[in-house]
Amino acid sequence: MTQCPIPSVRAAFGIAVLLGAAALAACRSTQDIGQYRDAPVILISVDTVRADRLPMYGYRKGSTPVLDELRRESIVFDEVYSHYPLTLPSHASLLTGLLPTHHGVRDNLGYTLARDVRTLPARFKSAGYVTGAAVSAYVLRHQTGISQGFDFFDDAIEMAGTGESLADSQRDGRLAVDALANWIDRQSTSKVFAFLHLYEPHTPYAPPPTHRLSDPYDGEIAYADELVGRLLARVRARGWFDGAIVAVVSDHGEGLGDHGESEHGIFLYREALHVPWVLRLPGGVRGGQRIGGTLGLVDVSATLLDLAGLDTTGLDGVSARASLGGQAPLERDVYSETFYPRLHLGWSDLASITGPRFKYIRAPRPELYERATDPEERRNLVAERASTARALADTLARTTAGARPTDPQPVSAEVRERLKTLGYVGSSGAPLSASAAALPDPKDKIASIEDFKHAMATEHAGRTAEAIEQYRKVLASNPLLLDAWESLAKALVASGRTKEAIAAFEKAVEVDPLTPEPHLALARIYAIEGDPTRARQHAEIGSERDPAQGFEILAALMLDAKRPGEAAALARRSLQADPSRYMSEFFLGVIAQEQRQCDEAIGHFERAIDAKRLEPRVIVRNLHAGLGDCLAQTGRTAEAEREFKAELAVIPDSPEARRGLAALQSQQK
Repeated sequence: MTQCPIPSVRAAFGIAVLLGAAALAACRSTQDIGQYRDAPVILISVDTVRADRLPMYGYRKGSTPVLDELRRESIVFDEVYSHYPLTLPSHASLLTGLLPTHHGVRDNLGYTLARDVRTLPARFKSAGYVTGAAVSAYVLRHQTGISQGFDFFDDAIEMAGTGESLADSQRDGRLAVDALANWIDRQSTSKVFAFLHLYEPHTPYAPPPTHRLSDPYDGEIAYADELVGRLLARVRARGWFDGAIVAVVSDHGEGLGDHGESEHGIFLYREALHVPWVLRLPGGVRGGQRIGGTLGLVDVSATLLDLAGLDTTGLDGVSARASLGGQAPLERDVYSETFYPRLHLGWSDLASITGPRFKYIRAPRPELYERATDPEERRNLVAERASTARALADTLARTTAGARPTDPQPVSAEVRERLKTLGYVGSSGAPLSASAAALPDPKDKIASIEDFKHAMATEHAGRTAEAIEQYRKVLASNPLLLDAWESLAKALVASGRTKEAIAAFEKAVEVDPLTPEPHLALARIYAIEGDPTRARQHAEIGSERDPAQGFEILAALMLDAKRPGEAAALARRSLQADPSRYMSEFFLGVIAQEQRQCDEAIGHFERAIDAKRLEPRVIVRNLHAGLGDCLAQTGRTAEAEREFKAELAVIPDSPEARRGLAALQSQQK
C-alpha cells in the first residue's frame, strides 16, 4: 500500500492548503480495499431493470428513495452489462461467475444448470457460510438447478390458476422478502450468504396503488425499491447491516420499444443489457464513489468472493476490488448472447461484444456502434469501420470457440404455458445443432412478434373476438409461429367455437408434429366431445414428450371407460414423471375408495390436497368429500366433518358433502 505522509501547511515553500487537500484526495484514491472475511453477504437481484431508468443513473422521472439512500454510502458502477437478456441464463452467470458458453444454460426453457457447475453459494458454503435464497419467479424454481449450494431455497410460488395468467408464474416480491428475512432471523451466526430475487418490474407492469407513477414500468421499479428497503430493514434489525457486504444488481434490462422490442430476449441492444450495480462495503467504506470501466455480471460474482476473502479460481469473472481502492477501473470486453430468437421463433441467434469504445453485434447483418457518441445505438458503423468490426468479430469467435451450444431438453406443456404468460412466446424454433445460415435477421421480423404480443394482451383484456382476428392476421404472415396457432385455438375454445379450435390445434400439429401441447389440448377436447378414441390417440402422442400430463389424461379416459386397473397404472406413471400431479393422486384415491380400500384412499386424497395448495383456484369436485367419506368409514368422524365442510366451502351444492354430513349427524343422534 502507498504510504501517505500527514500533510502540513508549508507556506514558506508556497504550497497552498488546497494542494495539500488535493494530495490527500489523491492518496486516499489509491488506498487498497481489504477483504472482509466472515462478513454477511447480501445479494439482491431486481429483475428487468435497465440502468438508465434509475435516478442514480440520471433518470428524472423515477422514484427510488431506498436505492438513493443506499447509494450515498455505496459504490455505483456505471457500465455493467448482462450476458443474456433472459432471467434463467443471466442468473446462472450471476450465481456461478461463468459465461453462458461455460455454464451451458442458453434459454429459460429446456435447460438446467449442471450439477458439476460450482455455484457462488456453494463456494460460500464450503467456506463455512450458511446460505439462503428466496426467488419470485417460476423460471428460477429449484428444478432448474439454480438452487445448488443453498441450504435454504424458497420458491413457493402460489399458482392462481391453470396456466392462463401471469399469477401462475410469479409472486409478489414481499412474500420472497418475508421468506428470506424470516430465514435470516433464524440464523445463529452472521456468517451468511443471502440471495433475494424480485420479479418486479417484469411484465405485466402492475404496481400497487401506492406506487403508481405516470409510467407503470417506473411504478414497478418504485415498488421493487420499497421491497429492497424491507429486506435491508430486517438485516438492520438483526444488527448485521453495518458489517455486511451488500450488492444490488439486475439480470437484464427492458426494450420498452427502443428498437422495436417491447420486452426482452430477442435483441442485444444497450437497453436490454445495461444493468445497475450498487455495492455497499462494511461501514460504508468508499461511499458515494462511482466507478467506470466496462464490466459484466460475472465480475460481480468474482468481486463478492474476493471481498469475502474467498477463492475466485475457475471463474470467467474478474474481481473489481482493486478499482474500489482507486486503481484504474477494469475495462473488459463483455460477451452477451441470445438464442431465444432461434430456439423459439426460427430466427437467427445473436451475440455481442461490449468493449470500452465499441459495441459489436453478430447477426445476419452485423452491427457496430461507437458507445460514447451513439449510446442509443442508432448508427451502424460496420461499413465505415470494417477493420474494427472484423477485430471484434474475431474476439467473439475466440470467446465462443469450443463451446458449441446443445439443444434444449423437452419440457412439459405446463412449463411452456407458464413461460408464455411471461412474454416468452414462440416454440417453432431452429435447433442449435442445425445450420443457421438461412435464418432471418430478428431486425426484419420484430414487428410480427410485437403484433402477437398485442393480440395476447387484447385477449387478456377480455376482448376475445378481437384477439382472434389479430391472431389470424399474425398467422397470415407467420404461418409457422406455433404459439400463435395455440393461442388462436384456445381463444376459439373460450368462445365456444370448438370446430374452429380443433382445426387450429391441428395446424399447430402440422407445424411441429412432436410438440405435446396441441396433442394434449386435442385429447381434452375430444374427451369432452365424446370421442374417446381420438382423445386417447392424441394423449398417447403427447405422453411421449410430456408423460406427466399425457398419462394423467389417459388415466382419466380409463376411469371414464370403467377400467380402474389401467387407470391406476397410468396415474402412477404420471406421478413417476411428476410427483406433484394432484389429479393423478386424486384418481388413485377415487379408485381405492371405490374398492373400499379406505386407508390407501386417505393417503392419496391427502397428498392430492397438499399438492393442490399451490393452485387454490382450481376446484376438484369430490376431493374433500372423498376424503371425508373414507375418514367417516374409518371412524374419524371429526376429521370427516371438517372435510365435508371444506368441500361445501368451495362447492355449496355438493351432493357428496351434503350426504356425508347428513350421515354423520344421523349417527350422532
